[in-house]
Amino acid sequence: MRVLGARGSLPAGAGLRRFLAAALLVSVAPASPRSAFAQEGTTTWLDTITIAGTRTELAVRDNPRSVTVIDSEDIERQAPEGLAEMLRDVPGVEIADDSVAGMKRLRIRGESSRRVTILVDGQEITDHSTYGTPLLVDPATVERIEIVRGPSSVLYGAKAIGGVVNIITKKGANKPVQLETGGSYYSGSKGWQSWAAISGSKAGFDYRLSGTVDRHGNRVVPKGTYSSTGELDDTSFNDRNLYAHLGYRFGEDDNHYLALKLEQYQLESEGWPGELSDSVQKFKIDLPKRDRRKVGLFYDGDDINETVRKIHVDLYYQTIDRLFENDVLTTAGPNRTVGVVSTSDDRIIDYGANAQIDLDLWNGHRTIVDAQYLSDNLTTRKTTRTTMTGFAPFPVTTSSFSRDKAHIDTFSLYGQDEWDLTDDLKLTSGLRLYHTRTGLDETTVADRADFKGTNDTQLLSSLGLSWAALETTTLRASYSEGYITPTLLQLFSSTTAGGQGTTYGNPDLGPEFARNFEVGARYEDGGLTFDAAAFYSRAKDYITTTRCVTVTTYCLTTGTSSSPSSIYVNADSASTFGLEFLAEYDLAGTGFSPYVSGTWIRRKLEYSSFSTYDSDTPALSGRIGVKYEGEWQDMPFWADLFMRGSVATKQTYLGGSGIVTDELPGWGTLNFAFGGSHGEDERLSFSVQVNNILDKDYRPTFGELPAVGRSIELSARVTF
Repeated sequence: MRVLGARGSLPAGAGLRRFLAAALLVSVAPASPRSAFAQEGTTTWLDTITIAGTRTELAVRDNPRSVTVIDSEDIERQAPEGLAEMLRDVPGVEIADDSVAGMKRLRIRGESSRRVTILVDGQEITDHSTYGTPLLVDPATVERIEIVRGPSSVLYGAKAIGGVVNIITKKGANKPVQLETGGSYYSGSKGWQSWAAISGSKAGFDYRLSGTVDRHGNRVVPKGTYSSTGELDDTSFNDRNLYAHLGYRFGEDDNHYLALKLEQYQLESEGWPGELSDSVQKFKIDLPKRDRRKVGLFYDGDDINETVRKIHVDLYYQTIDRLFENDVLTTAGPNRTVGVVSTSDDRIIDYGANAQIDLDLWNGHRTIVDAQYLSDNLTTRKTTRTTMTGFAPFPVTTSSFSRDKAHIDTFSLYGQDEWDLTDDLKLTSGLRLYHTRTGLDETTVADRADFKGTNDTQLLSSLGLSWAALETTTLRASYSEGYITPTLLQLFSSTTAGGQGTTYGNPDLGPEFARNFEVGARYEDGGLTFDAAAFYSRAKDYITTTRCVTVTTYCLTTGTSSSPSSIYVNADSASTFGLEFLAEYDLAGTGFSPYVSGTWIRRKLEYSSFSTYDSDTPALSGRIGVKYEGEWQDMPFWADLFMRGSVATKQTYLGGSGIVTDELPGWGTLNFAFGGSHGEDERLSFSVQVNNILDKDYRPTFGELPAVGRSIELSARVTF
């Protein structure tokens, strides 16, 4: 076993228990944004209305699924370098960037980012990459975020085995003209962000136009395990964003609404090469382009008649442009070197449509009928130039080029019925029938020329039960299914990124099917608010990656058994079980509220030759602290003192010399945040967050860059 140490980190198991106990003692001072933890007045986060869990408006307390809502005030009180940071402390959610700065993704309940569906205003972002869909959304445009944890393929299609994140963007202000501007400073990357927006509404119209610019240098980390200088090389990134919204409300009862939304997100980033072997002289990853553009058209009609409660229709067109460059120089012996320069230039074009009707067909039933269509088109161009010196009297240079054009079309029909069995007992059942058609339209690779495409049809089901057993307690149980067919990249394409070698396609891949069971409880009384869920998921023929070995034929065609490269495989199965919890206690009349949130999870992958629980998912992780909400100098003021941490994480894989296990030690950080507002309608607001106060040297998981050391984030915004 190889253990990767981290200065000042906590040991596994007992270390985290000491960390949690210490936090309870320490956290008696002012505290942070409400995050997902509370709301003003007498309501709590259990009263928050969400749509994502059932595709209808329903309070969190009555939802049969595990859902979390990050609202506008939570967002405004943070100054994250990206949208993913807002979700870091949601139970069951992990952040992943796969060593590429500024390109963060989400893992839910241990599932890879590839299995998490990312929606913007209910419209999917697709991204054909090895690592999953990055959150290419400007935080300044976001009104709220809704997260559904656990398989949601019945609700949102085949990709949502891990869960769903729906990002809802802003509309116009409630006055004719409103100007907003703000900025942030991040000492952890010596970076800054600035943004401005104009919005308003009049005579049924509402509008919003905004722009954001971000600039970040290399990540600042403690001197030690990952850097001798205190700076992580090749971790800078920049982005530029534009957003526009135009809406119009009409009808006798103002119950019809049309909206047009435009988004543009442009990202330039670098990839951290990690620890290099002595034979590697140069390893450089550049991602000069990772751009997303979308135009969406929306219609909503409410209370159409006694039978039709709501009609929703939306259309969208979206493009994603990616450019990847990799430059590697290795030593192959005395006076011999091999240099490889590779590029991948990709374009994804999506267009789709969604239509949903909410019906009241008979008493005690609320019915939904939904139809969706998505055309997902990928064109990829890859080049490789290899230069060998010292092998002949003169350098030898070889080049290769490949081009593929492919499409995946998905058609689906969805039906759901919510049935009031009694006043306190609700049953929600759903069915989704979907058909996927995959085709390889063009290719320059002879081995793929015979691929004729695939057609796949699947019926999925879900069932949820919510019981208000007591006035203070709601119990829930649910069953849901998930299904994923392999993509063209997984079947045939090879991808190099993130310093992890090449990931090869496998034409022998089959589809994956998953079943999920979940029970939970929500409680509120006497100042205590609590939400917990236990879950179990089982996936058959789970699609994952494993390192290349001599018995892996498709790796040997392009690599060696000792290379760090990987190949897609169908693992025999994957099973996940665990517990998520979130609790808060309001100390009445003081403004103080201690809270705790966390996840205990175990995930097992079973391959044909070995099985392991070491899948780069820590068994126990969470956050604990005390927050304060009140006034200071007649100014609304909030504060939060909290600790965040996890036990050790391991990953086991089959290497060239056998089974290898890498380990990262457990860790814990102390953090403090505060902020306030001033003026009429809180015109001026600010926030300050001091992260990793004790300057711990750690890496949360192998899927994420080494963490920033002691740092400060400053943010301010002004509204006119």
